Amino acid sequence: MNNTIHIPVLLKEVIDHLSIQPHDIIFEGTCGFGGHTQALINKLSEKGLYIGCDQDITAINHCKNTFASSKNCHFYHQNFSNLDDLLTQNEYPTPTKYLFDLGVSSHQFDEAERGFSHRYSSTLDMRMNISDKTTAASILNTYKTSDLSDIFYHFGELRHNKKLVENISHQRKKSPINTTDDLLTLIKKSYYFHNKRPLFVKTCSQVFQALRIECNNEFGHLKTLLNKLEQSVTPSTIIAIITFHSLEDKIVKTFVKQSDFLELSPRSVIKPSKEEVSSNSRSRSAKLRIIKQKKEKYPKKQKLTKN
Repeated sequence: MNNTIHIPVLLKEVIDHLSIQPHDIIFEGTCGFGGHTQALINKLSEKGLYIGCDQDITAINHCKNTFASSKNCHFYHQNFSNLDDLLTQNEYPTPTKYLFDLGVSSHQFDEAERGFSHRYSSTLDMRMNISDKTTAASILNTYKTSDLSDIFYHFGELRHNKKLVENISHQRKKSPINTTDDLLTLIKKSYYFHNKRPLFVKTCSQVFQALRIECNNEFGHLKTLLNKLEQSVTPSTIIAIITFHSLEDKIVKTFVKQSDFLELSPRSVIKPSKEEVSSNSRSRSAKLRIIKQKKEKYPKKQKLTKN
């Protein structure tokens, strides 16, 4: 594992808005390498309970070792969309506070062999859970061209992807696309960047993001999670969700807006301060949404009419 220091994003804002009480039951669905975890458990007494899960086994092992002395902390190798099964199987009560820090961790981005970043020469893996079968390479080499186009369009917001898909199709007939370098070569062939490196980097980020989202079914798991949270919410429930791109945030915002049981509180999105962005550039795109049970709306009093 690399030695990158993981700096938690929006830490103060998360702690302030969750209003953690000593006896709370906290569920952190993306504990990662424990960036937020220490601050969460510091708020708990011995009567409180912390439950953390992550689909990255390396992250879970790290947290188990780091927080081994905390007797009221429990960690599980699991995707957050399975939180109901996790809670039931281990006979945990319904959590009162939830935190979900979506996206890829700094550790995952900086581990070259994981293939998440176009900055490193690596195999095209991109699996958050290494026990999953689908990799970014298998997507590029086996998916229909129409499906690849949809993935780049919807998950990468890459509107003009026809040439890229054609080049992928042509290349994989000759030899498999297995490495980040293979993919970067195809991207360079497919677009005119006019020697503008920022445009090249942005396009690469869009392509890699699209493949990562598909590889890990990120939006599917997020939608499943939101449905399950809606079913278990109580008046004392507070849910904090941190997203890192507009597509994730739109899913969360739209779901809550259409829900009969949930509401955003506050209604506006919470963003990092200028100071945080200055000290941690990766926080720049972070958005925090706080979700609570919708306050009961009493029916309007009917106006009396004269007979």
